[in-house]
Amino acid sequence: MAKKPPHGWNPKPIPLLPGSKASGKVNLQPKKFDDLVQQQGVRVNVYRSALCSNVKSIDGAEHEIDCELCHGVGYIDRYPIETLAFIQTQVLENTPFAEGLYDGNTVAMTFLQGIELQYFTLIEMCDFTDIYYQRVKRQPGAVDVLKYKASRVNMLVDKNGLEYHEGIHFNIDINGNIKWCSGKGPARSLIYSIHYEAAIRFRATKAIHVNRFAQVATKEGIQMHKMPEMWMASKEFLVVRRDVNGNVLEPNNITDD
Repeated sequence: MAKKPPHGWNPKPIPLLPGSKASGKVNLQPKKFDDLVQQQGVRVNVYRSALCSNVKSIDGAEHEIDCELCHGVGYIDRYPIETLAFIQTQVLENTPFAEGLYDGNTVAMTFLQGIELQYFTLIEMCDFTDIYYQRVKRQPGAVDVLKYKASRVNMLVDKNGLEYHEGIHFNIDINGNIKWCSGKGPARSLIYSIHYEAAIRFRATKAIHVNRFAQVATKEGIQMHKMPEMWMASKEFLVVRRDVNGNVLEPNNITDD
């Protein structure tokens, strides 16, 4: 039995070519592709992504209103695997998606052998963040839910011009939201502006090198390898917030109390 590639959720055995001979064969070297990703890649979580099943019919695909499964994103993203990806070829252009899911920040990503994606697969970077800012209405209780999971707050200013500081007036809770210290936050329903950092998330939008296969001569015979995949991925800005237990975090109430 041929060996399995070392990566992926459930790596598949590498098939052998029956009756093949390795003598004089010029090989592609899949390991060299993996070496590039291992040496120059960044850590990412690649999710199992699929179309939301909460629709009224398969042929019409009319989505249910106020879907509690995907919350309007249109995709279910679960069971991430941590791996590496080599990122290159950044492109800035307007991407005409009617859903408004993606901006024009697009990159090429090469993954390790055994990591297989499909269109709109969610990819989340583990070690790098983007800056984001938004307005928040102070909620009842101690916690205000942010649009993205914050890793650091750079500035927080309320409508009266008062500034609040992390570690003094508030902390970032385990779910990446603002948790106010007792008696330290703005008054209930007061609006404030926040500038913070959150993990970068992409969706795979275009297959570049996917169905690439090669014969590789080994002591066991000629192995048939699927080469590493390369995808174009666009930054996602419509997300569903979940807590550490996978429960959906409902957005803040923005209407008058």
